[in-house]
Amino acid sequence: MMKVALALVAALALGFVLSTFLKTPRHDREWEIGLSRMPVFDPLADGHWRLHELRAFDFSRAQTVEEWRETTLNPADLEEIWFFVEPFPAFNGAAHTFISFRFGGETDQAIAISVEARKEAGEVYSGFNCLFNKFELIYLWSTEKDVLTRIAVGLGHELYAFRLNVSPEQGREILAHFIERSNVLKDRPRFYNTFTSNCTNELVKSINDAFPGTLPWHYSHVLTGYSAQRLHDLGFLGERTASFEEMKTHALASDAIRAASDEDDAVFPEEWRKLAEEEKR
Repeated sequence: MMKVALALVAALALGFVLSTFLKTPRHDREWEIGLSRMPVFDPLADGHWRLHELRAFDFSRAQTVEEWRETTLNPADLEEIWFFVEPFPAFNGAAHTFISFRFGGETDQAIAISVEARKEAGEVYSGFNCLFNKFELIYLWSTEKDVLTRIAVGLGHELYAFRLNVSPEQGREILAHFIERSNVLKDRPRFYNTFTSNCTNELVKSINDAFPGTLPWHYSHVLTGYSAQRLHDLGFLGERTASFEEMKTHALASDAIRAASDEDDAVFPEEWRKLAEEEKR
C-alpha cells in the first residue's frame, strides 16, 4: 500500500513538473484589459522610432479612459531616465520597479517601461506561481501618467522616484536596447519568473546589454525592494553626496501624484478594484 501511495505521489509530482516546464509561452490568450496589447517599435528613416500600442489609460478622471496610442520617439530628444520603486507592504525586500524616459523637443513626453507578469482575465498575481511558468512576460510601454496614477491612485500604493545618473548619450544607448528587447519579445514569447525574469532583473539585462558589466549580479535583482539602495551604492542615483535615507525621503512621489489627480472622483475598472484589494491583503 505504501509503495502504491509513493508511486502515486511521484506520478503527480512528475506530472506537475512536466506540465510546468514543458508549457509553451504564448501571446494569444484572453488577457487582462490593461495587458492585452503587445507594444512594438518600427524604425523610421530619420532615426526616430514609431511606438505602436502605447497604453495611455487615464485613471485620474471621473470616468476612466482606456486608450491605446501610437507615438513617435526621437532618441536625440531624450533628456533623463527615472527609476521608480513601488514597495510591497508585507516585506521590505519586495517591490515593483520600472523606469521612465523623459523627452524634450517637440513631443515633450515621458514614456515608461514596466516589465510585467502578463495576467489573463480574472487572474491574480502570485510571486510563488511565477516560479512555475504561470504567467507570460510583457514589456509594457505606457505614458508616465498612466502608470503613476494607476499605482498611486488606483492601487493606493506608495511610489518613489529617483533620477538616474546617466548622460543623454548613455540614455539613448539604454533606450535602444529596451526597444530591441521589446521587439524580440513580440516574436519570441517568454515566461515571467520571480528569480530569473522579473521586473528588476529584466531592466538590469537591458542596461548590461548596453554597457556590459555595469550592474553586476546582486541579491537586489531578486529582492527587488533593495534595488534603489543598490543603485545608490553604485553611484547611479541623484546627488552622489546624499545618504540613501535622505534621498529616499525626498523621492516619495505618491502624495504629489494623488494631489495632481482628480482622486475624489476617480472611477477605476472593476478588475483594478479587485486587484487593489488583493494586493492590500
